[in-house]
Amino acid sequence: MTHLKRAAAFTGTEIFSPFILATILLVGVPLSTGAGWLWQALVGVVAVVVIPWSLSLYMAHTGKVSDRFIYHRKQRYVFYGISLISIAVGTLILLIAPSAPATKSIITVMLLAILIIALVNFKLKASAHAGMSAVFGMVLPGLLGPWWIIASVIVHGTVCWSRWHLKKHTAPEIVAGSIIGVVLGAGHLWFVAGR
Repeated sequence: MTHLKRAAAFTGTEIFSPFILATILLVGVPLSTGAGWLWQALVGVVAVVVIPWSLSLYMAHTGKVSDRFIYHRKQRYVFYGISLISIAVGTLILLIAPSAPATKSIITVMLLAILIIALVNFKLKASAHAGMSAVFGMVLPGLLGPWWIIASVIVHGTVCWSRWHLKKHTAPEIVAGSIIGVVLGAGHLWFVAGR
């Protein structure tokens, strides 16, 4: 049973990390819109994933933060600031350029997610893992069909359990991240449905 728990904790934290789930959405949403999807996905992935992920790895490697997921709340401010700039630039490019409305929406969701989590971070270390897995859980069935809600629940449940099991977040921090993600994911679905 311990081996199974370790595997589930690893999966929830590493395999379903915010960067990986964001990559899936930032490629999947543009891909579902048709022509021109590749450059839109590339802009989104570089702005939201490549630059922030590289930053977190660099900060962890140089000892500026505790680990690549930046466990300590007060160490997150520089990461959030630089990440917000990167994501804002990517969002601006996709909003100005002739890109698909769904692509504009999903990158805006990513920008709002990091902004809200950064602001909440002043009082509570909301779980970015739970937030991104909730966005993923809301958007995935909209992309692939209603049966994918099962996969969404499994992913989100595994992520939340792993963050709690590894003592990286408390239940309120996980709930806060989840609420942020559900609201933003629902907003994306509402926007796309109205187009």
